Amino acid sequence: MDREKTDFMIKRYQLEHLVPLALTIISIYFWFFNFQQNIIYFIGLLINIIGLFIWWSAKITLAENWDGGYGQPKIKKIVTNGIYSKICHPLYWGINITLIGMSLIYLNIYLIAVSIIIIFYFFYRMKVENKFLTKKLGEKYLDYKKSVWF
Repeated sequence: MDREKTDFMIKRYQLEHLVPLALTIISIYFWFFNFQQNIIYFIGLLINIIGLFIWWSAKITLAENWDGGYGQPKIKKIVTNGIYSKICHPLYWGINITLIGMSLIYLNIYLIAVSIIIIFYFFYRMKVENKFLTKKLGEKYLDYKKSVWF
């Protein structure tokens, strides 16, 4: 399937919102149906909420520049406003932080193992995108990277 058809299918069926929405629903499920009165639960809940906030803020800020996460990223323009003015790759950071929070809330070995795999994958994606964006945008991207926290 070529890139245009894939982009059309993602937009048509709103699949771009499926992953964030699914993880948000799963997070809320864990909040209410795994409620515990211990410090690890509350730390996990706080981390999870922060991750979801970062993720949704990035998703909303990125808007039309959002890519489905397959192949080479497409670039319409470099986004440096909103959460992107503070964090490089906030979508990936938000997902990673959300998964860490979920793992602390649920404390299940299988969830922790899957979360670790996903987190390593997103760190790999950050590395790939950094190389691609540096090659594509050069100094403009390197200057942006220097202006953000991480």
